[in-house]
Amino acid sequence: MLTLPLEAIDKQEALRYMGCPAEPDETLRTVVDTCEQQLRRTVQPRVVYRVLPLCREAGTLSAGGMQLTGEDIARHLAECDRMLLMAATLSGQADQLIHRAGISDMTRSLAMDALASAGIEQVCNRAEECFREQLPDTYFTWRFSPGYGDLPLSLQPEILRLLDAEKRLGLTVTAEHILIPRKSVTAIIGLAEKGQEAVPPAACGKPVCSERAARTVKEALHKARLTALYAICLRYCLKNHFQHGHRHLCPYCAI
Repeated sequence: MLTLPLEAIDKQEALRYMGCPAEPDETLRTVVDTCEQQLRRTVQPRVVYRVLPLCREAGTLSAGGMQLTGEDIARHLAECDRMLLMAATLSGQADQLIHRAGISDMTRSLAMDALASAGIEQVCNRAEECFREQLPDTYFTWRFSPGYGDLPLSLQPEILRLLDAEKRLGLTVTAEHILIPRKSVTAIIGLAEKGQEAVPPAACGKPVCSERAARTVKEALHKARLTALYAICLRYCLKNHFQHGHRHLCPYCAI
């Protein structure tokens, strides 16, 4: 298990989650600064992980007895022989801070929530740096979480079981497959020996690659859409929104 400090949070990223202009007024800036300091003092980010061999039999893909269904994860792990399964959380203290702020000050709650979302992303990035240090001669794919593409959220309970995350992190999952504490992430990273991996599609080397171009545009539009919808969700469904990884899932607006 990794216990990582929450370093200075990217406030511009948090403001983007909030749907705010890049240059907020002094009042909002003060709120964001105060919330960031409180969040960093309070939360206890932790990460658990496990490397599992990939099994390909009769057209199925699995790891640790967990079936990995969907074409997207199959493509993501196509040239890998192992995967790193991870779960990260800011701890329940983040949820408590957001909830307490929302009782009296919705702007403060919004800022705390957005900062926590940016913070858990930074924790995952730092954890990945640690993984790369531990496995220096290994090729890593980017992180792929349940809910991305056609990889179902219903994998969450099995991921937590494989990582013993409830015992080690206090991480649980609801009947709707939402992680609790909410500022938590599960993800899969494909691994391969550096001499074995294929060149990722995004760097296939062709001067003109329609597949790569289409993927790049699609990912950019998808990220922009999530950001915009998250801002709407936070404004109108604040008390009922949930986060999973990079996806923000609200039981009312399905974001």
